[in-house]
This record gives sequence, C-alpha cells and structure tokens, in this order.
Amino acid sequence: MATPQTGAGDPTRSLELLWRDFSPAPSRPGPKPRLTVDRIVEAAIAVADREGSCFGMRSVSAELGVGAMTIYRYVPGKSELIDLMVDRVVRNDEDESLLEGLEWRARLELLAEGTWEVYDAHPWLLEINQRRPVFGPDSMAGYDFAISAFEGHDLPDREVNLVITGIMNLVTGTARQYLMRDGAEEVPVADEREWWAKQEPYLKRAFESGMYRHIQRFADESAWDVTAHQAMRYALERFLDGMAPRMEAARREA
Repeated sequence: MATPQTGAGDPTRSLELLWRDFSPAPSRPGPKPRLTVDRIVEAAIAVADREGSCFGMRSVSAELGVGAMTIYRYVPGKSELIDLMVDRVVRNDEDESLLEGLEWRARLELLAEGTWEVYDAHPWLLEINQRRPVFGPDSMAGYDFAISAFEGHDLPDREVNLVITGIMNLVTGTARQYLMRDGAEEVPVADEREWWAKQEPYLKRAFESGMYRHIQRFADESAWDVTAHQAMRYALERFLDGMAPRMEAARREA
C-alpha cells in the first residue's frame, strides 16, 4: 500500500476546504445538510487513531453512519481528507492569556511538547509523508506561535526558520523511533516484550565474547531504561542549551 501523503490531491479543492471559514459559501435555501466537513474530519481522525493511516473511506462513512458515497459530496477523496486531518490535529486550543510573558525557551519547549503530544495521541501522523506540507489555518497558527518565541531578538528570518525546523525534526525523529505503531499489513510475529526476551541470550553471549568492551563498561543497568519522552526531552534541552548564548547575544535592548 502506498504511503499516504499531504498535498497528493487536488490542491484547489484542498485549499478551498482548508480555508473554508475564511470564505464561507453563501447559504442556500432548503434542508440543512446532513453532514459538515468538520464532522467528517473528526470521524476520519477517530478512524485513523484506531486503524492507522491506511484507513478507508468506507470506514469513515461507517463511523458517521452514512452511505459509502455520502461523504464524497463534502470531500473529494482521501487525499484531500488527509490534508484536512493533518491541519486539524495540530490545532492549538491553549488559552492565549496563559502564554503572555513566556520567554523564548519556554515557548519553544511548548512547541516541542505540543508536537510530541499530537504524535502520541495520533501515531498515524508519523506514517504520513509531509514533503508537501499543509498550510491550513491551524498549521499556520502553530507556526505563528513558534515564531513568537523570537520576538525581541534580532535573528535573521532564515535562522529563525532553521531553529524551528531543527526542533520539529528532533521531535519527529524521536517520535518515529518510539511511537510508530506496528503496520496493519505486516503484523510482527512477536510482540515487543517477546522480541527483547528472544534477543537476551544472544546479547549475553555477545557481551561475554569480549568483542564489545565499550558497551560492557555500562555498569548501571538503568542506563538502558529510557522512555520515549525522556529521550526527546534530553535532545531538546541540549539543543536549547546550545541556542541560549545565541539568543542572548541577539536580544534586543528594551
């Protein structure tokens, strides 16, 4: 099965649907539509949370309790629906008043944590090829918040973009390693616990061989007990530590 990706459908239809609230269609006389685009997107997200990005449009129709062809009156196809879903799951419902006065580091930490929470709640998002990114209202609002971290600092726009990209790559890369679910097409023979149990005797013999002396120096067994979130936070904090001198040097005089 081909990897789903953003920007794979009709760009005009995707953009019209993404920005529908900015140019609403005129109301028409007659009965109220049975569905809305928002309801379809919410249903598709619920299905993808269960089935992964390989979900079918029939599953979305079943989730809504409508006929298989009904949703095509609102959304042209799965490709355009993927664009709408990706934009919707990154929506930030944070109270703006709670963000006032936050320094650059706190804002970038919120950006990273918020992105991590989205991946944790919707692992199917990690299966989507986003080489052609979605620029919908919620995605744009998230990027606008990210840029707000650099207010009061004289950094070139290009560098600001590189810093944000670096943080997003760091979070996404760690999430891909730890949070991606098993594929529906090729279910592993052994679950994760069994997989590690099977490896244990082989690893023990490998260490006893003396060939891996640097690994053997790990005296603390808890060194291997690292959670996904801990791995992400460690990389993020070191990245921001490295940014701190640059941010202070670029701080604009009040």
